Amino acid sequence: MTTPQFLVAMLLSAASTAGALELQQQKFSDDEVFSAVVETFKKPLMHRFNPAATGERKPLLVLGPALKFGAKIKSRSFVHLTQQELVAQQEAVFVVVNKAFPDPERSALYVEYDIPSNASFGMLKLSPRNGVLVAEIVDSFRSSSGARATYGQLYQDVACRDNTEMAYRWNFYEGHGEGASGRCRDVTFTEFTDWRMPAAQAAP
Repeated sequence: MTTPQFLVAMLLSAASTAGALELQQQKFSDDEVFSAVVETFKKPLMHRFNPAATGERKPLLVLGPALKFGAKIKSRSFVHLTQQELVAQQEAVFVVVNKAFPDPERSALYVEYDIPSNASFGMLKLSPRNGVLVAEIVDSFRSSSGARATYGQLYQDVACRDNTEMAYRWNFYEGHGEGASGRCRDVTFTEFTDWRMPAAQAAP
């Protein structure tokens, strides 16, 4: 499958279709790269806020605007959604990859991740070992305000729909627990979008 070249897309922020990522003379597809990311956080990515939801689904992966892909990644491990698709479905449990870049020696790939459903974010290091990518958590943080900021950026001015994961997430955030109602608390997701991160904490 033809995929964007990571080194170009990540270092030059250019949309370019080429081959796979090469680390230490070993080539890895985009599916392999992001499957390693998803597998690291598979348990929280399978959580459902809707207590009536049944059946297992694949984890959801969203790529930040800096990662310019000409085509969606086809994978057996996860579902690659655009931000627009995620918002249209009003999903609440997903991983966002905002940045990904190799080290100068191309011996490892660093991936910045954000999982707002459990208020976690940080950085992974992916490095090849015996022909496969091994993930190591380099930095890991928890922040409820950061999670609100992520949801707020995605769902600004979006009309809430009852019984979606985001509606349940909203009630869960308000402290109503796993058995919370899926009824929207307002027309839009004001609890998230009316909140603003203090300037001292804002990303550069």
